[in-house]
Amino acid sequence: MIAVASLVVLVGVIALSAIIKKNAGIISLVAAYIFALIAHACGTDINVSKVVTSNWPTSLFFIVLATTFLFGIATLNGTTQALSKNIVCLARGNARLLPLIFFVFGALISGAGAGGLVVAVIMPIALFVAVGNGISALMMSLVTMGGIMVGGLSPLAINGIVAQQLSVENGVIAEGLGGYLPLWGAYAAAMTLFSLGAYFIFGGLKPKKVEGAEKPHFVKVDRNQTLTLIAILVVLVGVIFFGQNIGLICFACAGVLLMLGAVDQKKAIAAIPWGTILLICGMSVLISVVNACGGIAFLSEKLENVIGEKSAQPIMMVLGGLMGAVSSGTGVVMPTLIPLAAELGSSLNISVMSLVIGVIVGTNGVVISPLSTVGGICVGCAPESVDRDKLYNQLLLSAICFIVMSVVLSLLGLFRVFG
Repeated sequence: MIAVASLVVLVGVIALSAIIKKNAGIISLVAAYIFALIAHACGTDINVSKVVTSNWPTSLFFIVLATTFLFGIATLNGTTQALSKNIVCLARGNARLLPLIFFVFGALISGAGAGGLVVAVIMPIALFVAVGNGISALMMSLVTMGGIMVGGLSPLAINGIVAQQLSVENGVIAEGLGGYLPLWGAYAAAMTLFSLGAYFIFGGLKPKKVEGAEKPHFVKVDRNQTLTLIAILVVLVGVIFFGQNIGLICFACAGVLLMLGAVDQKKAIAAIPWGTILLICGMSVLISVVNACGGIAFLSEKLENVIGEKSAQPIMMVLGGLMGAVSSGTGVVMPTLIPLAAELGSSLNISVMSLVIGVIVGTNGVVISPLSTVGGICVGCAPESVDRDKLYNQLLLSAICFIVMSVVLSLLGLFRVFG
């Protein structure tokens, strides 16, 4: 009963915040505390203080804070604006090409080893370009994240390395790139189709005309902008080639920029989107309470009870999506579900490759949700002119749509091409 009630509270908080237009993160913190008290009073083995305060997503909080701090500086001193104008110039002023350019750019950088967290470097520029060229912020977010996540499953990126290694260890595939390509290909196909769908549905071919927009031309950068571009390059190199923590290196670069006088310190600190950070972290705390009360386990159990040959892959997608929305796909979900898929495949005489494809697609597809690190950074990076609360809800719905689309494609047999 408590498990079901926790899910009702989660849905209720999202609906209430949308209706009264108040910060969902703050409402979530209140709901998490009150519901944890009720659950404890009803006999649930839950430490109210621990489950609420200890589940504040410290890592996510730090990354979003650091990245928005650095790119807040880039926006304040005009670096983002200059860079976006030069990218638009590369597209020769054709706004229809811009989302596709960011899809390819994100896939290449992420696939080279940067992984999904490179969204913190690419997304602020992508969204600034979107706003300045009449492109839907939601569409640019989905297309850019889509490219980044396609690259994020490459055998050079952390998500891809984990997926490949777990699949080899559980006898799903043979060692080597050849064995892993079908798994990567299935996810890449799903995410690319979803990104293209977002591109066409949200006006990729018909961007709005921006009144008074300048003709595209390359712009020169001044001293402060040059320093900021160097800082962004340092972040990219540090993350891709030296495995540096993106939060730490962003803070370090931001601090150096402040000391060099590249921006006014008070303005830079004030530009940090505290409301968005509260939104992301507050929702994460509520999700942790729902998880502690058995809400996620309840849904997973119901799904497992109806698994069959035709429904196995779609169910693994839904399971991966549900678990990936509340915990680390790389550190928790894939290490849990890939061995489970191998076991289920053997016991139920179902293709293990098919089940693992379901796990990988579902788990890594929900990263576009603002409850995940990638989606959360995307919301935090949005320019002031973008309604971040609205974008938060849209990305949450988009993650659900991705899972629904993947399930439909699975039922239609698309993923049989890959195994």
